[in-house]
Formats: sequence, structure tokens, C-alpha cells
Amino acid sequence: MIKLLAILLIVCLVITGFGACKTEQETLAINLDEVIITLERTACYGFCPVYTITIFGNGTVQYEGKEHVQTVGNQETEISEEKIRQIIREFERIDYFSLNDEYTERTITDAPSAITSITMNMETKTIKHYHGDFSAPEELTELEDKIDEIVNSEQWIQ
Repeated sequence: MIKLLAILLIVCLVITGFGACKTEQETLAINLDEVIITLERTACYGFCPVYTITIFGNGTVQYEGKEHVQTVGNQETEISEEKIRQIIREFERIDYFSLNDEYTERTITDAPSAITSITMNMETKTIKHYHGDFSAPEELTELEDKIDEIVNSEQWIQ
């Protein structure tokens, strides 16, 4: 059975002079079975954790620890459909598909990178984010951290 995630977009228009509000509703269906989200953390010159997390729309989370993590190798767990929705909302909140494909200017050196991607509705977007590039929006770093938080990647890293 195909699970569909309905995201309700509400547009509220204020009518001047009347103080009334009219709402228009649009439902966007996302086939969760086709959703794939990844977060890859890369090395720095020090001891930055190096790992990849892949999240599937069915709730499966695959972890691959590479360096400077407590758990090296592969692990698998599951998260709830609500947590999948929460991650998707975070991508939408920062308007991920409108961001640049990379933020890789070396404003400072010796910082790690994070590479995020999402596939949904047959569209894929990937962003390479060097943490020494100060032109990157703060919301992108917040998204990366939120993915870690929601899947509890700390269980494998620390």
C-alpha cells in the first residue's frame, strides 16, 4: 500500500479594511515509498566524525560509520512515519530546492563538509556544504543538525 503524506499549505490573505482572512488550501501528495534522504559528514584535518546516514520513506535508517566515530561499519534502525514527515517539513521550511547546489568557498580552512540530498516526487536535490563557507544559509546547518537529531545518530557517533 502506498503511503501518501499530505502536506497542507494554507495561504492567508488579509483583506484590508475588513480585517477578515480568507484561506485557500492545497494538498501536496508525497509518495513516502519513493522518499530518500541522505546526510554525509566528511573529514577535517582533526577528528571530525565521518559517516553517512540514509533515510528511506518507509522508516528504514542506514548508518555507515567511517572514521572518528564510536561505531565503525554499518548499522540499521527505523524511525516513525511522523519523524519522516518532520524531516521533510524541515527541507520545505528552508526551501531546500531553491538553495545553491554547493557552498564550498574556503573562508576558513580545516572545517568538515556535509552533503545532504532528498529525493521525492521523482526530483532529487543535493547540496555540498563546506562548513568554512560563511555564505551558506544558517538554515542549512540547522537542517543537517536536525537530521542527526531526529535519527539519533549520536548513538553511533559518541
